[in-house]
Amino acid sequence: MKIFLFIILLFSFSFSYDYDLKNVGVEIEANDKIIKIKRIEDQDCLLINGANPENLFSGDYAKEGLPKACVKKFLTTMGKITPMKINDKIETIGELEVIKFIEKSQTNKNMLLIDSRLPDWYLQFTIPTAENIPFTYFNKNKYPDDFYDALEMIGVKEISKDKYDFSKAKELVLFCNGAWCPQSSFAIENLIKLGFPQEKIKWYRGGIYSWKLLNLTTVAE
Repeated sequence: MKIFLFIILLFSFSFSYDYDLKNVGVEIEANDKIIKIKRIEDQDCLLINGANPENLFSGDYAKEGLPKACVKKFLTTMGKITPMKINDKIETIGELEVIKFIEKSQTNKNMLLIDSRLPDWYLQFTIPTAENIPFTYFNKNKYPDDFYDALEMIGVKEISKDKYDFSKAKELVLFCNGAWCPQSSFAIENLIKLGFPQEKIKWYRGGIYSWKLLNLTTVAE
Protein backbone atom coordinates (compact mmCIF):
# COMPACT_ATOMS: atom_id res chain seq x y z
CA MET A 1 0.00 0.00 0.00
CA LYS A 2 2.76 2.45 0.93
CA ILE A 3 4.78 1.63 -2.20
CA PHE A 4 1.65 2.23 -4.30
CA LEU A 5 1.13 5.59 -2.60
CA PHE A 6 4.77 6.48 -3.26
CA ILE A 7 4.37 5.80 -6.99
CA ILE A 8 1.16 7.82 -7.18
CA LEU A 9 2.86 10.79 -5.53
CA LEU A 10 5.84 10.63 -7.86
CA PHE A 11 3.68 11.20 -10.89
CA SER A 12 0.76 13.24 -9.55
CA PHE A 13 2.12 15.77 -7.07
CA SER A 14 2.18 19.26 -8.57
CA PHE A 15 3.53 22.71 -7.75
CA SER A 16 3.20 26.20 -9.14
CA TYR A 17 5.37 25.32 -12.13
CA ASP A 18 3.28 22.55 -13.61
CA TYR A 19 5.44 21.69 -16.62
CA ASP A 20 4.93 18.33 -18.29
CA LEU A 21 8.61 17.90 -19.13
CA LYS A 22 8.37 14.18 -19.85
CA ASN A 23 5.68 14.44 -22.54
CA VAL A 24 4.99 17.99 -23.75
CA GLY A 25 8.12 19.93 -22.81
CA VAL A 26 8.71 23.68 -23.00
CA GLU A 27 9.48 25.37 -26.31
CA ILE A 28 12.00 28.21 -26.40
CA GLU A 29 13.80 30.09 -29.17
CA ALA A 30 17.60 30.14 -29.27
CA ASN A 31 19.88 31.10 -32.17
CA ASP A 32 16.89 31.37 -34.51
CA LYS A 33 15.87 27.82 -33.71
CA ILE A 34 12.94 26.41 -31.75
CA ILE A 35 14.20 24.08 -29.06
CA LYS A 36 12.04 21.94 -26.82
CA ILE A 37 13.30 21.42 -23.28
CA LYS A 38 12.31 17.93 -22.11
CA ARG A 39 13.42 15.16 -19.83
CA ILE A 40 14.89 12.64 -22.23
CA GLU A 41 13.38 9.26 -21.44
CA ASP A 42 14.14 6.14 -23.45
CA GLN A 43 11.29 3.63 -23.62
CA ASP A 44 13.44 1.14 -21.70
CA CYS A 45 13.33 3.54 -18.74
CA LEU A 46 9.61 2.98 -18.39
CA LEU A 47 10.26 -0.64 -17.43
CA ILE A 48 12.29 0.27 -14.34
CA ASN A 49 10.69 -0.36 -10.96
CA GLY A 50 11.26 3.02 -9.32
CA ALA A 51 9.75 1.85 -6.03
CA ASN A 52 12.76 -0.42 -5.41
CA PRO A 53 15.49 1.51 -3.53
CA GLU A 54 18.20 -0.72 -4.98
CA ASN A 55 17.32 0.43 -8.50
CA LEU A 56 17.88 4.08 -7.73
CA PHE A 57 21.39 4.56 -6.38
CA SER A 58 24.10 2.28 -7.73
CA GLY A 59 26.85 1.90 -10.32
CA ASP A 60 29.29 4.38 -11.84
CA TYR A 61 29.31 6.71 -14.81
CA ALA A 62 32.38 8.51 -16.14
CA LYS A 63 35.30 7.88 -18.47
CA GLU A 64 36.01 4.18 -18.66
CA GLY A 65 38.90 3.13 -16.45
CA LEU A 66 38.51 5.77 -13.71
CA PRO A 67 38.42 4.49 -10.10
CA LYS A 68 34.87 3.48 -9.23
CA ALA A 69 35.11 5.23 -5.87
CA CYS A 70 35.42 8.56 -7.69
CA VAL A 71 32.31 8.45 -9.88
CA LYS A 72 28.53 8.08 -9.50
CA LYS A 73 25.60 6.98 -11.60
CA PHE A 74 21.98 7.56 -10.66
CA LEU A 75 18.65 6.88 -12.25
CA THR A 76 17.68 10.13 -14.03
CA THR A 77 14.09 9.58 -15.13
CA MET A 78 12.23 9.40 -11.82
CA GLY A 79 9.42 11.60 -10.58
CA LYS A 80 8.51 15.18 -11.38
CA ILE A 81 10.91 18.10 -10.99
CA THR A 82 10.07 20.40 -8.08
CA PRO A 83 10.63 24.19 -8.06
CA MET A 84 13.50 25.61 -6.04
CA LYS A 85 11.21 27.13 -3.40
CA ILE A 86 8.03 25.92 -1.76
CA ASN A 87 7.08 29.48 -0.80
CA ASP A 88 8.67 32.74 0.33
CA LYS A 89 8.63 31.78 4.02
CA ILE A 90 10.36 28.39 3.86
CA GLU A 91 14.09 28.51 3.11
CA THR A 92 15.58 26.06 0.62
CA ILE A 93 19.07 25.04 1.71
CA GLY A 94 22.07 23.14 0.39
CA GLU A 95 24.60 20.67 1.70
CA LEU A 96 26.76 23.07 3.72
CA GLU A 97 23.69 24.47 5.46
CA VAL A 98 22.54 20.92 6.27
CA ILE A 99 25.95 20.11 7.77
CA LYS A 100 25.86 23.30 9.84
CA PHE A 101 22.36 22.36 11.03
CA ILE A 102 23.60 18.90 12.02
CA GLU A 103 26.50 20.41 13.97
CA LYS A 104 24.20 22.76 15.88
CA SER A 105 21.71 19.99 16.58
CA GLN A 106 24.40 18.09 18.52
CA THR A 107 23.87 20.49 21.42
CA ASN A 108 20.34 21.64 20.63
CA LYS A 109 17.64 18.98 20.93
CA ASN A 110 15.09 21.39 19.49
CA MET A 111 16.56 20.90 16.02
CA LEU A 112 15.49 17.89 13.97
CA LEU A 113 16.70 16.62 10.60
CA ILE A 114 13.85 14.62 9.02
CA ASP A 115 14.21 11.95 6.35
CA SER A 116 10.64 11.91 5.00
CA ARG A 117 11.09 8.82 2.81
CA LEU A 118 9.42 5.50 3.49
CA PRO A 119 11.26 3.19 5.94
CA ASP A 120 12.66 0.85 3.24
CA TRP A 121 14.55 3.78 1.74
CA TYR A 122 15.67 5.15 5.10
CA LEU A 123 17.03 1.77 6.18
CA GLN A 124 19.10 1.50 3.01
CA PHE A 125 21.04 4.65 3.91
CA THR A 126 20.41 8.17 5.11
CA ILE A 127 22.14 11.38 6.21
CA PRO A 128 23.81 11.11 9.65
CA THR A 129 21.52 12.09 12.58
CA ALA A 130 18.37 12.06 10.40
CA GLU A 131 15.21 10.72 12.01
CA ASN A 132 12.74 8.87 9.81
CA ILE A 133 9.30 10.48 9.79
CA PRO A 134 7.76 9.17 6.55
CA PHE A 135 5.66 11.64 4.59
CA THR A 136 2.61 9.41 5.16
CA TYR A 137 2.78 10.18 8.89
CA PHE A 138 1.66 13.75 8.21
CA ASN A 139 -1.71 12.55 6.89
CA LYS A 140 -3.95 12.52 9.95
CA ASN A 141 -7.00 11.11 8.19
CA LYS A 142 -5.29 8.03 6.75
CA TYR A 143 -2.64 7.34 9.41
CA PRO A 144 -3.88 8.78 12.75
CA ASP A 145 -1.56 6.74 15.00
CA ASP A 146 1.51 7.62 12.96
CA PHE A 147 0.34 11.24 12.82
CA TYR A 148 0.41 11.60 16.61
CA ASP A 149 3.83 9.92 16.77
CA ALA A 150 5.07 12.51 14.28
CA LEU A 151 3.59 15.36 16.35
CA GLU A 152 5.48 14.17 19.41
CA MET A 153 8.76 13.99 17.49
CA ILE A 154 8.46 17.55 16.17
CA GLY A 155 7.41 19.03 19.52
CA VAL A 156 3.73 19.70 18.83
CA LYS A 157 0.76 18.93 21.09
CA GLU A 158 -2.89 18.70 20.13
CA ILE A 159 -4.99 20.96 22.39
CA SER A 160 -8.35 19.98 20.95
CA LYS A 161 -9.61 18.69 17.61
CA ASP A 162 -7.56 20.37 14.86
CA LYS A 163 -6.03 22.85 17.33
CA TYR A 164 -2.36 22.54 18.26
CA ASP A 165 0.21 23.99 20.61
CA PHE A 166 3.35 25.03 18.70
CA SER A 167 5.12 26.71 21.62
CA LYS A 168 7.71 23.90 21.76
CA ALA A 169 7.83 23.20 18.04
CA LYS A 170 11.30 22.16 16.88
CA GLU A 171 13.31 23.70 14.06
CA LEU A 172 13.05 21.27 11.14
CA VAL A 173 14.99 20.39 8.01
CA LEU A 174 13.17 17.95 5.72
CA PHE A 175 14.51 16.02 2.74
CA CYS A 176 13.74 13.00 0.57
CA ASN A 177 15.39 11.46 -2.51
CA GLY A 178 16.05 14.51 -4.66
CA ALA A 179 14.73 17.43 -6.69
CA TRP A 180 12.25 15.11 -8.42
CA CYS A 181 10.93 13.56 -5.19
CA PRO A 182 7.66 14.94 -3.74
CA GLN A 183 7.74 13.24 -0.35
CA SER A 184 9.40 16.00 1.70
CA SER A 185 7.30 18.63 -0.10
CA PHE A 186 4.16 16.64 0.72
CA ALA A 187 5.17 16.56 4.38
CA ILE A 188 5.89 20.29 4.42
CA GLU A 189 2.59 21.16 2.73
CA ASN A 190 0.78 19.18 5.44
CA LEU A 191 2.76 20.93 8.17
CA ILE A 192 1.68 24.26 6.69
CA LYS A 193 -1.99 23.15 6.72
CA LEU A 194 -1.51 22.12 10.34
CA GLY A 195 -0.39 25.64 11.22
CA PHE A 196 3.22 24.73 12.01
CA PRO A 197 5.41 27.89 12.15
CA GLN A 198 6.89 28.14 8.66
CA GLU A 199 9.90 30.10 9.89
CA LYS A 200 10.94 26.90 11.68
CA ILE A 201 10.92 24.81 8.50
CA LYS A 202 13.81 24.43 6.04
CA TRP A 203 13.83 22.30 2.91
CA TYR A 204 16.85 20.39 1.61
CA ARG A 205 15.56 20.06 -1.95
CA GLY A 206 18.61 18.18 -3.27
CA GLY A 207 18.09 15.38 -0.77
CA ILE A 208 19.87 12.06 -0.96
CA TYR A 209 20.58 12.44 -4.69
CA SER A 210 22.65 15.61 -4.20
CA TRP A 211 24.18 14.36 -0.95
CA LYS A 212 25.45 11.19 -2.65
CA LEU A 213 26.46 13.06 -5.79
CA LEU A 214 28.92 15.03 -3.68
CA ASN A 215 30.15 11.84 -2.00
CA LEU A 216 29.13 12.91 1.48
CA THR A 217 28.89 10.38 4.30
CA THR A 218 25.73 8.30 4.67
CA VAL A 219 24.77 5.83 7.36
CA ALA A 220 22.66 2.66 7.29
CA GLU A 221 20.07 2.46 10.03
